[in-house]
This record gives sequence, structure tokens and C-alpha cells, in this order.
Amino acid sequence: MNNDDFLQLFDVTSQDLNRIGEFGKLVSPKIDEVVDALYVHMQAALGDTFTLHFSEEKALTRAKSLSRRAWLEFLAGQWDERYIQSRVRIGEVHAQLQIEPRHYLAIMEAAVDMLIAAGIDGIAAADREDTIHAIRCVANMEAAMVVDVYSTRTTEIITQQSRALTDMSTPITAIWDGILMLPVVGIVDSRRAQDIMQRMLEQIAEKRALVFILDISGVAVVDTAVANHLIRMTKAARLMGSYTIVSGLSPSVAQTIVELGIEVGDMKTTGNLQDALKIAFERAGVEQKVAAK
Repeated sequence: MNNDDFLQLFDVTSQDLNRIGEFGKLVSPKIDEVVDALYVHMQAALGDTFTLHFSEEKALTRAKSLSRRAWLEFLAGQWDERYIQSRVRIGEVHAQLQIEPRHYLAIMEAAVDMLIAAGIDGIAAADREDTIHAIRCVANMEAAMVVDVYSTRTTEIITQQSRALTDMSTPITAIWDGILMLPVVGIVDSRRAQDIMQRMLEQIAEKRALVFILDISGVAVVDTAVANHLIRMTKAARLMGSYTIVSGLSPSVAQTIVELGIEVGDMKTTGNLQDALKIAFERAGVEQKVAAK
């Protein structure tokens, strides 16, 4: 959603912004009092959450300073690029600190009430209702933008964390020039199989691997689904120019594959890692290189 969409969605006009600008002239001199009162309210409302974020006086002082600046920007009544970028940063900071939107929205509402109370007596009676309406509309619009940014950044953080966990669960190791190995442990479902294949192909391309060993001795269950995942992985690796060996097939796993009638095609398998390494070294010409030396 672009900036004009926000104005249209919340029915905010230039006249509303002008009203806030006029109101700001009355309230800006009192902003320190409002911010101090707001943080007293926050401490009472949030309790341990407040203490967690502001355990040190220095952090509290800085937060008040930033809050003061943010509200002065609001009271200027300018919905311009500078103001919008300021709100984007607020959303990003809330995401980094993992401040929940419900807390932010509750404090935002309290702050708006305090601002109105601090300056509404200075507004002509005939204009008060329109001024309050303008303040609340723009405050709601700002809150929506901040929460949008918060949601986007939080999703990005979760994606990065998920990627990091995937990388940890698929520890691909270069055991020799041109030879990569991945020990797979646990349960292989469709999602994990896709992650393994993606990492596998990325590493094959990056390392220009001639041979890829997929060791499944630690896989809890090998059924039709798992076997099909393995076949797709080996075919994908072959398309990348890498010879794939699936090692760690126990007698019981081999028997299960036969009983299920799974067609493994030309997928190369071994009962243990030692045999897989021997084949891998031969394919990569390691023995010849060592002998030549």
C-alpha cells in the first residue's frame, strides 16, 4: 500500500492535517509533560514488559527523547516522505525489540487522549469536534502504517530464522575437492525434503561437486514418501552434473523398499558410509591423484 492509499483509506484530508498543525502550536510547548505522563502510564500498564525494555535509566531517557521527537513530528501535521520514513523506522524498531502490536496500539490510544486533553481547551468550541476527529484519524493511519511495517519486518525475521534452522539441519560438508556429504537425521517430510534438495543443489552449484553422498543412516523411517524424495534428489543432482550416492541403507530399510515395491531406478545405494566414500573417491579420481604424487 502506497502513501496516498493510507490517506484515502482513513479519509484524511489536507484540512485535517492543517487542523493538527494548528493544534500542535498549542500542545508542542507541553510535549515534555505529555511524554513524562505517557511513560508513567506505560510503566503501570505494561509492568514487567516495561521493565524488560527500560531496565536502565539511559535506555528510558533515550526512549523518551525519541518519543518526544515522534510526537512533535505528528503535531506538525505534515504527511510527507520524511514523516513516513520516520514511521517506517518506528515499525522496524518495534519489530526488532519484539514489542507486540497490542501494546503499541494501547499506548498510542493513551497518548492521543493525553495530547487532546493537553490542548483542546485552546481550540474554539466550534472547531473542537473536527480537530479531535482529525487527530484520531491521522493517529489511526499512523498506527496502521507502523503495524504494517512491523508485520513485514517480523515476517522477514522469521524467514531468516527459519533459513538458519534449515541450514543447521542440513550440514553439508566438503570432505574432498569435488565431494560433498550430507548426513540426514530424523524424519524427512515433504517440507524438509524440499529444503534439503534446495540446499543440496545450491551447494553442488557453488562447490561444483562431482559426487554428493546422502547418508540416511540416521533417518527414523524410510517409507514410500521418503524413498520418492530421495529419488527426486538424486535425479535433480544428476541434472546438475553431480553423481549421487545414498548411503546408510540397513537390511531392514532395503527390505521395506522391496516390500513397498518402490522403483529406485538407477539410484546408487550403499549399506554404509565407508563404501560410499570409496565409490566417491573413485568417481572423483582421488586415488589416481594420490598415487601420482
